[in-house]
Amino acid sequence: MGIFVSLKKNGLLLGRWALAIIVFVGAPIYLGCRPQDYTPLVQILLSLFLFLLAYWIGYRQESELAAQRANDRWLPQAESVIFRLLTLHANVQRFSYATKSDCQTSECELPELKDEKMHAVRIKMEAECKASSRRLDDIAFQLDDAIEDWRRFIGANCAGDECGRIFEAIEQREAALLNELLRLQSQNEKQEGEANAHTGK
Repeated sequence: MGIFVSLKKNGLLLGRWALAIIVFVGAPIYLGCRPQDYTPLVQILLSLFLFLLAYWIGYRQESELAAQRANDRWLPQAESVIFRLLTLHANVQRFSYATKSDCQTSECELPELKDEKMHAVRIKMEAECKASSRRLDDIAFQLDDAIEDWRRFIGANCAGDECGRIFEAIEQREAALLNELLRLQSQNEKQEGEANAHTGK
């Protein structure tokens, strides 16, 4: 995203410089061939163009410096916010998985729930487990949206190698959190399998 914004800005810059070069090169050639056209009005127009060009160059340089100062201040904080949101998102996913796992293994750990007299209690527990899991999943989806918003903010404000560094760090963080989640899921599944085998015996 940041690459496309940078290309758009560079295209506008090249267009303006091309116009300035055409005026600077074309005007002397034309006036050299037709000196009678160098009137006071043409002189005023050329002076006005030079003034606007100087103003544009100074304004652009000041705008770039101001944007760079703002980016130096806010981009590290935006990167830190994404890291915190990713960690929170991973924690919510782990809680959701743990809730689902606990619901599935509750009957194995509490065999008395299979009794017909405990039918109402079993239904209540299942409903509470599913509701808790859905709420955690909703929170995870909302965190996904927040993370994407911050990604777009960084993509719109970073430039050059800084963009690559930030997004690479974010991808590494995501991969590490995902691997940790998969490891915990595999460990829990293994423990559940061993518990079910022991119960079966």
